[in-house]
Amino acid sequence: MAKVRCTICGAYLPEGTEECPVCGVGPECFEPVGMVKCTFCGAVFEEGVDTCPICNVGSEYFEPATEEDVASRIQPASSGGGGKMVKCLVCGAEFEEGAAACPVCGVGPENFVAAEKKETSFRKDTDEKFVIIGGGPAAKSAAEAIRVRNSTATVMIVTQENHLPYNRPMLTKGIVRDFGYNGLVMEGPEWYEENSIDFVPETVVFGVDISDKSISVRRADGSEDRIGYDKLIYALGAYCFVPPIKGADLAHVVSVRSISDTERVKQIIADRSAAKAVCIGGGVMGLEGAWGLKEGGLEVTVLETAPGLLPRQLDDTASEMLKELCIEAGVDIITGAKIAEITENAVVLEDGTEYEAQLVIMSTGMRPYTKVAEDSGIAVDKWVTADSNMRTNVSDVYTAGDCCSVNGQPQAFWAQAVETGRIAGANAAGDDISYKPIGSSLVMEVCGTSVFALGTNGKDPDRKFRSEQIKDDVKKTYSKYYYDHGKLVGAILIGDISGMSAAISKMKY
Repeated sequence: MAKVRCTICGAYLPEGTEECPVCGVGPECFEPVGMVKCTFCGAVFEEGVDTCPICNVGSEYFEPATEEDVASRIQPASSGGGGKMVKCLVCGAEFEEGAAACPVCGVGPENFVAAEKKETSFRKDTDEKFVIIGGGPAAKSAAEAIRVRNSTATVMIVTQENHLPYNRPMLTKGIVRDFGYNGLVMEGPEWYEENSIDFVPETVVFGVDISDKSISVRRADGSEDRIGYDKLIYALGAYCFVPPIKGADLAHVVSVRSISDTERVKQIIADRSAAKAVCIGGGVMGLEGAWGLKEGGLEVTVLETAPGLLPRQLDDTASEMLKELCIEAGVDIITGAKIAEITENAVVLEDGTEYEAQLVIMSTGMRPYTKVAEDSGIAVDKWVTADSNMRTNVSDVYTAGDCCSVNGQPQAFWAQAVETGRIAGANAAGDDISYKPIGSSLVMEVCGTSVFALGTNGKDPDRKFRSEQIKDDVKKTYSKYYYDHGKLVGAILIGDISGMSAAISKMKY
């Protein structure tokens, strides 16, 4: 419903209000509300709301919208549009048409295409009990796939978090911003109620007994229990790897993996009146976290042990260019850093150099959570192993998400987690569908520039590539394309990433 603003007291009211309930004046004192733009995600909407309806940041990130902003905004899908869905070409997320930005990776609607309908004719209503351990996108996707095929079975999600599954990639994109839980959640509690999915939060799974088909859990109050299952989906995800650095266990050192971690970061900043921070790790999460802290007003240094930034995604030229852009934007970057110790107020290198820090963010990589699987006899080879149907070596046990590999290939990206969850849930319910591998790509906006990478970065010593490179030091842009036998196998874009959709399309051969 359209709104108006009272010019006397400033209250925002539904259009058609006869009297302001705050100050009592009539409609002659009302005026139409203006339009604002969210500077974080680019959404354009009517003023008078406290949070952005797309990314949920607060009104401090709003600015008056220009006529061009209003003219080019994406209109919300109409109620009669049949709930059309679109797919983000960059991260693979699927969501309702009308979003001004991808809720997972943040790119704009120029990277959206109509989503392929995933219809199923398979139905098998039973009284089985499906237990999904883990609370990420793989778990939610698995639960949905089961319920689509089985309307009578018990479906349970057991997770140690106290939040419903949410879009975790957004956490480091604005580490000190208040997204609000509703701005991250994939589906609200009503979805779980409507689909009769039992959500069991704050419950740690510490064992699986494959002989009597049960899991051992520890509740928030410390009590322990066993939960039986007919079919189990192992989707425990991954955890932040913390190298054995002296002082890494200090209270002001944080690895960001959950909403509670970002809340802890904000608390540390407040409690310690933090002015300087160090991010250990120059990967995606480290750089996004560093830029988020910089935008939050802190002085930030990134310490990367490798010779360059994003070493797995970028070639050396792109890595050095990104480093220079970050430094120009005010984020200090130290590559080849050998860290000796973290103290109460600094990070110390082996050569004695100290970087003052009241807050330290550890972004030193992720590791799949496989211990419960290993202890129970579920096959593990660094990751929980699965075939194309997401089946493990144990009957009636499936796996999905960051913790697993499919035919030897790790599935560590958001879109992969969602799709492996769907396949695992469908097959656990009795369907027979195979997982089609999904490629991974990087897209990020840090330090005033944009970065996109897909496929190879040209560093494979056993392969020879033909490449095309354009580097513009004035415009601060870089593009590099790698070809193998005439086929595009890799792309790196910095500054101007408008060519990423075309690159993604060409890689689908």
